[in-house]
Amino acid sequence: MLQIPAHDLDGLFWDVQADRYGRRAAEDGRDTKLAGIARQEQWIVEGVYYTWLKPVFERADLIAVLQPHVFMRDLRIVRRFGYRKLGISTSKQEGFGDLYRLLLWNHQYDTANLKRAMECIEPYVHKFIHCRSADELVSRVLKSVNQSIV
Repeated sequence: MLQIPAHDLDGLFWDVQADRYGRRAAEDGRDTKLAGIARQEQWIVEGVYYTWLKPVFERADLIAVLQPHVFMRDLRIVRRFGYRKLGISTSKQEGFGDLYRLLLWNHQYDTANLKRAMECIEPYVHKFIHCRSADELVSRVLKSVNQSIV
């Protein structure tokens, strides 16, 4: 499909050298890495962060918020936790307390974090789309690309 480098913002926000889940990376290192991504010709960044993303918001051609139903997100969080516990997926060790906190965070995302994120995105609303599924996102992006070609 697309040959565009994709970056998971969790890899910038969290300390990837830490042995446990939940340790934040140093802000200056994180910001330097983000600036390097933003200087690239093409990129996709993925994550729920917003307060420190101004460099990518400014350079982005498109800002998409993908918002599946909260229970779908719960299912994915629990499934990922299970895969990690079973050793199917390699990642930092998470405890049940970490899972609980992540599920709580997930349930307040729509009412709290997303509203604050939208305030940060407001200056870039002309680049913004909101989707409920990955299929909807792909469909809208392809439609947009096709319209710009014609």
